[in-house]
Amino acid sequence: MKPFNVFIAISLIIIALGVFFFRNGFNKPQNIVSNTDSPVLMDRLNYIDYSEQNLESAKRNGRPVLFFAATVWCQTCQALEKEIKEKGNLLPSDVTILKVDYDHDREMNRKWGVTSQHTLIVLDQNGNEVKRWIGGNLDALIQNLN
Repeated sequence: MKPFNVFIAISLIIIALGVFFFRNGFNKPQNIVSNTDSPVLMDRLNYIDYSEQNLESAKRNGRPVLFFAATVWCQTCQALEKEIKEKGNLLPSDVTILKVDYDHDREMNRKWGVTSQHTLIVLDQNGNEVKRWIGGNLDALIQNLN
């Protein structure tokens, strides 16, 4: 095989692998349970993907809800998510955090008036909005929950 043909073959394989991993691996959040009927505990923290089912389940259980509209490309979103996972035990144990995919869940964004990633919205146990803010770290999140 000629060197140029080998180069083309290797390039095509690399491109195919890149497309596969991008579509199937890099864009999926890690350590978040989705499509469950009820929140799943991570230690004592309820941090799950947003769905109407998960929202209704949290409300049925009388739990306050925190929407966290995040993206995989937002550095401040990723920093807050890391803090939530590492220090979630500092948050009130009765709060369910629903992570919303800001880039793809346009219906939820429209329904709740979310216009920017890293938007956080607190709902009471009846589903009424109590507080809303954009940005911040775990300390800001804790302060806004209290």
